[in-house]
Amino acid sequence: MPKHHIDPQLVQSTIADLRQRLDALPMIGDNAADWADQHRQHRAAAEALADHLRATYGARIHDKAWTNTICMHSISSSGTAGLQQAFRNWIAAAERRLATIEGDAS
Repeated sequence: MPKHHIDPQLVQSTIADLRQRLDALPMIGDNAADWADQHRQHRAAAEALADHLRATYGARIHDKAWTNTICMHSISSSGTAGLQQAFRNWIAAAERRLATIEGDAS
């Protein structure tokens, strides 16, 4: 089955945008008293990031109890530890795809 054509520049700019937004997500610290609030704030920010990816890049993101999946620019990934992990796994998958494309071009 042929691979879908992807625009390497678009994928690279999406990686940069996503990485910057992931780094800006609120952290969940060690303070047990604030942990639940920190978790809610982190989750809300991750969901807002998912909305941004849907609106900006047409990402398909599914958040289920046992896994989170993302497909964007014909690159798919998933994670079992929340949206943030799924997004980081997507970055890794996108970088592997770009490396494959660059290898094919040489």
